Amino acid sequence: MELYEQPQRDCAHNVPEPELGEPGQRAVPAPVAPECGPSSAEAEVVNTLRSLDVASADIERYGVHPDQYIEWYGPKDGAPVVLWHGGYFYEDGTLCYLRPAAYALGEAGYRVALPEYRRMAGNQAVTFEDSETLARHPELEDAVWIGHSAGAVPVVRALLMDDLPVRHAVALSPILDLAQAAREDTERIGVNPVLNWMQVAPEEHLEAYLKWEPRVLYSLMGAAGFQRRGLTLDIIHGALDQTVPVQRTRDLMGEPFNIAIVPGENHSDVVRPGSDAWLLLLGALK
Repeated sequence: MELYEQPQRDCAHNVPEPELGEPGQRAVPAPVAPECGPSSAEAEVVNTLRSLDVASADIERYGVHPDQYIEWYGPKDGAPVVLWHGGYFYEDGTLCYLRPAAYALGEAGYRVALPEYRRMAGNQAVTFEDSETLARHPELEDAVWIGHSAGAVPVVRALLMDDLPVRHAVALSPILDLAQAAREDTERIGVNPVLNWMQVAPEEHLEAYLKWEPRVLYSLMGAAGFQRRGLTLDIIHGALDQTVPVQRTRDLMGEPFNIAIVPGENHSDVVRPGSDAWLLLLGALK
């Protein structure tokens, strides 16, 4: 599977350059709207969100790589929230489509950390190194973590790790089973970003998937262990999602999670301020 040089970012922030960099970074090519599948309705919502000029000027670096920074939104004394973007692990600056959500949460009184993070095809470790670093950020120790789409993978994994302080996560139209996505998504949506990111099929090297799968951590913990640790996982999924099948969330109905399937909303609507899913998100944060 071929790797590609990092493309020009069309939605990059004016982030100060770090003093050092990591040479040789490579990336997979992204579609026009990597945050969703080929659905025109979902892409229209994403493109509208990306076009809104609400970027924060409050920026903090948490590492030396260009993608290791946080955009902060909302009052400094607000309840902390981490908003983790999806984009199927493409390296093209997809943080920008969640800026309106971060801004709206900030206007609602939350102190929102919108992090950019490293994504590298064939090197999943860097993504999870960044999520673990942010989980230990002194201003985020009590934060609720929100992850959209593929962004739910590091978010839910952080929730389930017993050495991290995350206790409450909200997964929006989430990918929670990397191997399932790698097996099914080529036929279903015509591309397979998870397989491209992993650089190996689960049939060839299942251990590479099991190392990062949130479901593996959950299976080791079990429902009783999840409840005993006092963890909360809210899942909100649009019934019309054309990117991540809603059935994957329905299959989790027997677990001790709070699950809401939102009629009439798609993969992108769940991060659109003012949508029905957005109202459920605000309720989950209270």
